[in-house]
Amino acid sequence: MQCNTPVASEVLNVVLAANIAPDRQDDTQLLQAINTLIANGGSGGNGGNGGGSGAEIGSVTAFAMPTPPEGWLVCDGSAVSRTDYADLYAVIGTVWGHGDQIATFNLPDLRGEFVRGFDAGRGVDADRVFASYQDDETKAHSHSNNGQTGVINTYGDTHPYRLALAGSGTFAAGETGEFGGVETRPRNIAMTYAIKAFYPVA
Repeated sequence: MQCNTPVASEVLNVVLAANIAPDRQDDTQLLQAINTLIANGGSGGNGGNGGGSGAEIGSVTAFAMPTPPEGWLVCDGSAVSRTDYADLYAVIGTVWGHGDQIATFNLPDLRGEFVRGFDAGRGVDADRVFASYQDDETKAHSHSNNGQTGVINTYGDTHPYRLALAGSGTFAAGETGEFGGVETRPRNIAMTYAIKAFYPVA
């Protein structure tokens, strides 16, 4: 839902905070919302806005279904209209892409990605730019066999951990054989990331 005035926007925020679906034809919704908020100690009827209809424009939520509810757009990097999604464009602008540089802008593309908190000068992820992509990486380290000794029963075969032979029965400094998959990752579960783009009208 697009609001034409600051007052209308404030009224809409109160209605949404009470988890009431906006209806232009119902002129009692503001009063309903105020009563609901008072009765529930300042939160909506279901315990707060959470990721529901009252979520802020531009907020990103993970959904437990492939298609997000109305008012949300999948974070798939799509170029969308600056006019149709004026509220979202006012919030995120072209941070995630300029679209056609005239009439569209891009959504974040979070498909297959892990999200990392913006460092903002803390120094853990130093020199990081907001909304920037970061490739996978393994922290620098080394492996050593420290001249271990042992008996070699085969000659020229490839072992999971290959070590160079330096004299009879002696393993000299060498390197491990290749292992692992196509990326470095923790255990994970696939869900749908979507961004709040507009407020549905009942």
